[in-house]
Amino acid sequence: MKKFAAAVSLAVVAGAASASGITYQTGAGFEAGLADSAAYQSAVSGLVGAPVALASFDNASFALSNSAFEATIKFDVTSPETFDFRAGVDLGGGGTLVLDGTALDTKSNNMWWNYSYSDASQFLAGSANLSVGVHTLTIYGFEDCCSGNMQVQFSTDGTKYTSFGATDGLPAIPEAQSFAMLLAGLGLVATLARRRSNTQA
Repeated sequence: MKKFAAAVSLAVVAGAASASGITYQTGAGFEAGLADSAAYQSAVSGLVGAPVALASFDNASFALSNSAFEATIKFDVTSPETFDFRAGVDLGGGGTLVLDGTALDTKSNNMWWNYSYSDASQFLAGSANLSVGVHTLTIYGFEDCCSGNMQVQFSTDGTKYTSFGATDGLPAIPEAQSFAMLLAGLGLVATLARRRSNTQA
């Protein structure tokens, strides 16, 4: 009984979380040279469709053409730490990088990082001191034609950057279904324990 309960608990915990969660959304429409981050957020959010899961943001291809683009990354921080972010993008109409609702960087020019971070005008970047908990990094922007691959990375030491993804080394983040799975598993363990107690009585 104890071994079975332990196995159930381990299975529930193992299936209850995943690494950094990434989704992206696209929609028809193009704008350029918007005034600020809020303008990009509003314009893009009004055009994009349902989110699609993305396993890795390392040179990801989106095939955008006259498109609004939004990408959301959720990641967990287990101790207070400074994070540096950089997003190699292809956004012909410009875009913005937002962390937990606060803009880190906004550029209204035609951005194409061309797989290099040597020209600061061609990518989005920012840093922040993060508290413990789950944080959300979001990119909003527009691409007119011929989109190239994109990349979003983080660093906690200011030198070595890692692309966000399922194997980025960050702590697992809880998913919405995790809690239901956990409760179901604990309920099963409790039921088995009661049955055993009644049998012994």
